[in-house]
Amino acid sequence: MAQSDRDEIVSIDRERERAVAALSRQFELDNLSMEELERRMTDVYRARSVQALREIINTLPSEPDASPKAVAVIDDAYPLDSDRIVSIMAETKRRGLWRPPRRLDVWCIMSDTRLDLTEAELNAGVTEIHLRAVMASVRIIVPPGVRVVVQPGAFMSSVDDEFPDQPPLGSGAPVIRVTGPVVMSELKIRVRRREVVEG
Repeated sequence: MAQSDRDEIVSIDRERERAVAALSRQFELDNLSMEELERRMTDVYRARSVQALREIINTLPSEPDASPKAVAVIDDAYPLDSDRIVSIMAETKRRGLWRPPRRLDVWCIMSDTRLDLTEAELNAGVTEIHLRAVMASVRIIVPPGVRVVVQPGAFMSSVDDEFPDQPPLGSGAPVIRVTGPVVMSELKIRVRRREVVEG
């Protein structure tokens, strides 16, 4: 294979990665529906030239202004009602000190996603984690003293939950409810005091 041919393959691969990242970002910003995302992703993997890949993403909306004037400041006393994590053909980890919203939409498509809530500041009442997992591996780690309700709709999937000694009903303990479709995926939920960092 000539050097120019090798360079063209590398260039196409890089452009494909750039297109996937751009589509994922637009989906995260609610600029693309799930159907439009799937259609464009299919086009990305069928494209055989850099120009074809660029045409797929040329019609995407421009990124919002990220200057300080455009960034809203949210008081810590008022947690977000909803937020979204999108992981498409990627490895995504959320851990450490963070404040989950009351409803967290988690899109996992052909990805490995880990949510560690052992150091999270949970809201009083119910925190809902709504999954949309397709051909993905999802692991959720919760601290002791939290009630966990698992209500996903599983299709050709493995759902493995283990909750020894949950707080009783009416105890006022925070509740984490896991819902949503899990398709051809693996979902594991564990109680642990802190996540063990794997080498």
